[in-house]
Amino acid sequence: MRKRLNLNETIDIVQYEQFKKERDYWIQVLLRIIAVVKFLAKHNLAFRGSNEKLYDKGNGIFFRVIEMLEEFDPVIKEHVWRITSEELHVHYLGHTIQNELIHLIAQ
Repeated sequence: MRKRLNLNETIDIVQYEQFKKERDYWIQVLLRIIAVVKFLAKHNLAFRGSNEKLYDKGNGIFFRVIEMLEEFDPVIKEHVWRITSEELHVHYLGHTIQNELIHLIAQ
């Protein structure tokens, strides 16, 4: 145990590294979502369609932009994969977070 403590190879270090990786992932996802919200709001474009599901007809411009970004951006690609594989149930793409981001940006 002392040897591991001296070398910083304890279980806490591993858990902390996993936490940092997940935190960085969410920061990157949220930065991209905020960029999409800012773009749509700046150009006065409608965010939503008749549903809020990825790859469904009529899901609105916000989801269409996320789908387009997935083709080029590895962070969004992983995020969409986590959503579609049902690994995530909280994904920050819904209308509530969109409204909250618009309100925060406006302030």
